Amino acid sequence: MLNSVIITIFAAAARRAIRREKPFIIAVTGSVGKSSAKETIAAALGAREAGSSVRASLKNYNNEYGVPFTILNVQTPGRDPLKWLLVLWRTLWLGWGFGRIGATTLILEMGADHKGDLAWLVGIAPPSISVITAVAPAHTEFFGTVDDVANEKATLIRALPADGLGVLNNDDSRVTAMRKECRTECAYFGTSEGSDVRIVDAQTLTETNELGHIFPVGLVVSFAVLGKEYALELRGTVGRPQAYAAAAALAVATKLDIPAAKALERLERDYHGIPGRTRIIKGIKGTYLIDDSYNAASATAVISALRDLAGIPVGEGQRRIAAFGDMRELGEYSDEAHRSVGHEAAALGIDELVTCGTLARAIAAAAQEAGMSAERIHSFDTSAEGGLFLQGLIRQGDLILVKGSQGSRMEKVVKELMAEPLQAPFLLVRMTKDWIHRP
Repeated sequence: MLNSVIITIFAAAARRAIRREKPFIIAVTGSVGKSSAKETIAAALGAREAGSSVRASLKNYNNEYGVPFTILNVQTPGRDPLKWLLVLWRTLWLGWGFGRIGATTLILEMGADHKGDLAWLVGIAPPSISVITAVAPAHTEFFGTVDDVANEKATLIRALPADGLGVLNNDDSRVTAMRKECRTECAYFGTSEGSDVRIVDAQTLTETNELGHIFPVGLVVSFAVLGKEYALELRGTVGRPQAYAAAAALAVATKLDIPAAKALERLERDYHGIPGRTRIIKGIKGTYLIDDSYNAASATAVISALRDLAGIPVGEGQRRIAAFGDMRELGEYSDEAHRSVGHEAAALGIDELVTCGTLARAIAAAAQEAGMSAERIHSFDTSAEGGLFLQGLIRQGDLILVKGSQGSRMEKVVKELMAEPLQAPFLLVRMTKDWIHRP
């Protein structure tokens, strides 16, 4: 009851502030990739520049608390009662017009765990631009089918005004189908012909050390925009999802009359990935980690990460290792999803497979069925156990991909293996006091 009252207060205050100050709102949603897209859009629009009035959602502030928090420019008080009182005071102060929110453009990440979540959020902050990154079997435990997930995501398209803009992933058939519900202009990004921003190529940027070991340092992407080709070099992150995030940002920027070259310049300068999303981190023993531990909402996302790992060139003696936690909230799709990841790991020739969690054991079983040697498959009940095992398994030159649902706590594996664990609060996800003390 109290929770509902507090949510209502935050929503009402944010709604009043939006109606009064009328900021330009860009909403971003999708089963995967929405946080990265939100951050690339922010970078392309100059949010990181001094004096900018562009504000993007902090962290993963994408729910009934997070969206109002972003609008009102407050952060979660955690479990501190005094901080909650201060946040409520600021909320009432801003909501009732005694202060200003301080942003003329808001880039809001919007997530949905249940039907109707997005309708609630766009009721607070109606978008002028809606970006849909992808639709996959995520949270199907609560939605039922993937089509139900797509219908929920399409809420952002249906919410657009007549002069709004829908920005759609042209490589996802469920996303492109949303154009039927779009009353306004749509722009498309992806690898497909006809995309307004087309990804021509995406390659991992690598360097070679004195031992001959090849390691990733970033991503190089080629785009075609309005008949011209552009190149983007992103340092500190890898993977095709980052290319899609940058493409979405370019689509938004060019429609807002920001030259593509300017948007790309800002991306190269200000965007270096975000914690837990294919971030490159130096590991112990001369290894490199690809930290994708924030979430694993679907098999689609995990398989994409696996393929990116397999596509990174390695030198003699180097190994590609995948460490996966459970994929949760998949309902009836759960076993099939986990098994598909195991089959893919075997097919790609991943050198060592480590699973953490009860559900993830299906990944291990499927990998063995598909031909991976049992000696190269290792299963544990928790991420803490998996991390300790990996400390002994890894050797110089190894590349280790780490991914799993939030509840799997795969950031514990990354922390166990990173070369500078004191940097964990700055580089990893779920490093707040609330999260650290959870099992």
